[in-house]
Amino acid sequence: MESLDIHEVGEIIRKVRKERRLRLEDLADKNISPATISNIERGVPHVGVEKALYLLNKLNIPLEQVPEILLGEQKELKKLQFYLFQTETLRDIGEAEKALKKLDQITLDDSHPYAAYYHYIKGKCYSSQRNWKRAERSFFNAIRLGSQTNSNIEAAAFTELSLCLYYQNDMEQALQYAESGIDAFKDNGDRPQFKYLLKRNKAIYLERLGRLGEAIGVVHEIWDELPHIEQTETLLSFYWLRAELCRRTGVLDQAIEYAEIGLEKARMNHQYTMIFDFWTVLGSVYMQQKDWEQAEECFDTALHLQGKLPKEDEDKFITTYARLGLLYLKEKRNNEAKQAINRAIQLGEKHNDVPQLTYALQVMGDFHRLQNEKSEAIAFYRRGAEIAEKHGLKKRAYKNMLHLAQCLENISDKEFQQITRNMYQLQIELQTEEDITFEKVE
Repeated sequence: MESLDIHEVGEIIRKVRKERRLRLEDLADKNISPATISNIERGVPHVGVEKALYLLNKLNIPLEQVPEILLGEQKELKKLQFYLFQTETLRDIGEAEKALKKLDQITLDDSHPYAAYYHYIKGKCYSSQRNWKRAERSFFNAIRLGSQTNSNIEAAAFTELSLCLYYQNDMEQALQYAESGIDAFKDNGDRPQFKYLLKRNKAIYLERLGRLGEAIGVVHEIWDELPHIEQTETLLSFYWLRAELCRRTGVLDQAIEYAEIGLEKARMNHQYTMIFDFWTVLGSVYMQQKDWEQAEECFDTALHLQGKLPKEDEDKFITTYARLGLLYLKEKRNNEAKQAINRAIQLGEKHNDVPQLTYALQVMGDFHRLQNEKSEAIAFYRRGAEIAEKHGLKKRAYKNMLHLAQCLENISDKEFQQITRNMYQLQIELQTEEDITFEKVE
């Protein structure tokens, strides 16, 4: 018995119990509880061997027959694992509906060793269809069942769950789920790449929330491990993060260096989405350096990738159009500026991408303010501030409010004072968050 895997023996017990239509309660007695039986069936490692032997005896399964039964069970499990792997592949190549139909053809109860994997795939399918409620329910089931195993399905489910909240513009909750996934990750488990996916996502959520110092810390923490990252897109994402965070903190030469390294890797691997991201970062850096011609060349190259990016990545064009609009504005090309910024807003509304939409609204406010069209500017700043504040984007809300206050001064003293008070409150909240972060670092 000692040479047998407790997880495999548990699966035999589960199967025989099911075949005989016995409930956990039917098999339980004063020596063994339903909870312990469930743990044995799910292969929970801390359960003692003697309990499993007790159940084998109670079910009249001779110990010498276990290897033979086990061999047949392993074949069935291998076949089911392949079936689920095939189903997950269908979802990953854009066939979520077909994948769901395949999942509907099988039924796995919670004690089945692949139950967590089943719910995880189902959650991914619903997520592809943007059916967030069903996706979240499936991921919670995967987390509940996966937490009792040695696999990293729990961490994988937290990864996908965080993305569900990210796409619904709940950055704070997305961040919390990413952190839960990092805590759940098992270094000796399967799916090792989820360690890097979770860290990457955490850094992106922090960047979106304006918590740049924390985002930089996450990137630096992973940087020496980049050679271990097998997924090209994840590896490139860290180069993009490093470049973007350097740009946002004013370290422009390093931003260009990391963007160019990442761009070359992306180009060699035909990663069009990442190529687009790197050209956008480079254009933004050259704008900060007031190299308008070089910046426009970068944005123009990025926009040439329209049609080559997956449909779900169309929202990436929002910021590119907004920054191109700013560039045109600097060059007094007002008609082109307005068209580009309008395009950014339209895409932001279409994709409900709050971080980028609120940026585009701020840029359109800037456009009208610089034309001395204060009433139009006020409308865009106000809308940007309201949306950003609603979704917890405090720094974005603060910037919109600051420009709104500039327009309201000498126009509406009452509203100017209210906006100023709101800005003060936001600044207090931001300062408190920075102090807490500093204490954690210390």
